[in-house]
Amino acid sequence: MKKIVLLLFIALLSIVAVAQNVIPIPVDSTSVWRISRQHNDESCVYHYSSIYYIDGTTTIGGKEYSKVYEEGYHWCSSVNPQYPCTCSSYYQGIFVGGIRTENGKVYGYRPYESPGLFMDFTLNVGDTLFSNICYYGKIIESIDSVMVGTEYRTRFNFEDDYSYCGWMIEGVGHQQGLFESMDEPFESTSHLICYGENYVPIFGNMDCDITVGQEEIEQRGLSIYPNPSNTIVVIDFGKSINQKEIVVKVMDQMGKVMFEKCLKKNSTQLSISVQDWVSGIYIATATVSNRVSGSRKFVVR
Repeated sequence: MKKIVLLLFIALLSIVAVAQNVIPIPVDSTSVWRISRQHNDESCVYHYSSIYYIDGTTTIGGKEYSKVYEEGYHWCSSVNPQYPCTCSSYYQGIFVGGIRTENGKVYGYRPYESPGLFMDFTLNVGDTLFSNICYYGKIIESIDSVMVGTEYRTRFNFEDDYSYCGWMIEGVGHQQGLFESMDEPFESTSHLICYGENYVPIFGNMDCDITVGQEEIEQRGLSIYPNPSNTIVVIDFGKSINQKEIVVKVMDQMGKVMFEKCLKKNSTQLSISVQDWVSGIYIATATVSNRVSGSRKFVVR
């Protein structure tokens, strides 16, 4: 009897250890997802190229959720060329929902919905995932690991790699996105294009743009020059911050902060010496009113 109890205790400790070691979603406030979505109403196809980003937290039922917002571009195309269908618009600051990880399980909710299970990274091969975004269930066929940034993260592969939604990855999401359904689509589809942290893509399409506030930056006229450089780089804000303070931060691709400064009102540009920096790609971010308004990459030779 004591042996059985001991074995059960060891098994329980193993489960808890696995759950505690799961990389959470979101990893932190810099987690960003680029997601492509489509919806077909048999007359028009509505396309959405979106960025999901974290902005603050909220508490529901005593549990803290990271709040996720969306911005991007929307356009339409015709199902039948004989019936024109045109639309296009930018959108930003759209609340998508909340998300958190506890004991290896990812919980979330969308507007007007109650929180529930999204993903479960404590499952084993042969188990079936049932959740608020996987209503019909998916069987775990295999478990392996993939490189995300500079580390390996666990990937759960579902049965039949050719079916809709073939995997989910700890700290990242699933093949179709984050809040999007894993079930076979009817009129709507989605796809995770890339995932990033510290303003750099680290999984998926490594060339995709995950800049939050890109449209705002274009309006501000933010630029960095010369690019590339091995001496001095100038970050020029034009007339964008005449009435606001702005925090400029420069990081390398590993997320190490190389430079940080709060500019006073009426500042229009900033010069940074990079002559002692290692050659590579760096990311300059501009934060206004405690929100990252965007970023630009530049190269040090």
